[in-house]
Amino acid sequence: MIKIIRNNGRIIVLAGVLIILSSQWAAAESLYEYYTSASAKTLKTETVEMGKELSATFNQKGISSCQQKIDFADYYSNLKKLVLYSSKLATYSEYGKDLRFARDNEVFKGLPEETGATIKSEPQPDRKDFVNKKYGEMKKNVEEEIETYIDLIKLSLDACETLTQNDLSGFAENQKFQDRVVDFKRGKEYRHYLEKRGRLAEKWPLLNARISIQLSLWDPRSASPDDPLINTKIAGAI
Repeated sequence: MIKIIRNNGRIIVLAGVLIILSSQWAAAESLYEYYTSASAKTLKTETVEMGKELSATFNQKGISSCQQKIDFADYYSNLKKLVLYSSKLATYSEYGKDLRFARDNEVFKGLPEETGATIKSEPQPDRKDFVNKKYGEMKKNVEEEIETYIDLIKLSLDACETLTQNDLSGFAENQKFQDRVVDFKRGKEYRHYLEKRGRLAEKWPLLNARISIQLSLWDPRSASPDDPLINTKIAGAI
């Protein structure tokens, strides 16, 4: 008796599963038939409605605005570094002449020999050897600093160039961001850069050319013969 009940139970469960599967298949089949038989106008209407729902969920304008802020923040940070490092590098434009002058006038003779204690029993080098040694050490240190600044400038330049050449978010056309760069170019750091730019151009012309191109992207654009005589934004507001 128990065996018969169990068998009947299995049959009932199996029947239920078959009903569910058949109903799902029927629904899928009816949905397929609906979309294959619906008119183009109906499908277009439904597509528009679905687009509205997606727009409400994912505000494209908001996403674009956030991406612009991210891209500009990255760009602006590298632009400021670019100006700062360029100013520092420019101070070394005549380092060779400056060091030779110091050597020839024995400016180094007052510098300590080494950081450690000097053994008194050892013979002291004469003044000329001492100055030449200090000249070599200073020259090496300065050249290492120059290489460091050049590497930092190139890193910032690469970042700025990549962002502007592949400006997918359109941050370069955003007036608010343009105004921020204009404000930066009116500041003290940028004035220091302008004061030393000539020295930079004389010693590192290729590097200076890349920097100038990047900075000129934010200069006010000159009027074109194809530009409208009346500002379209003002006309639209009127």
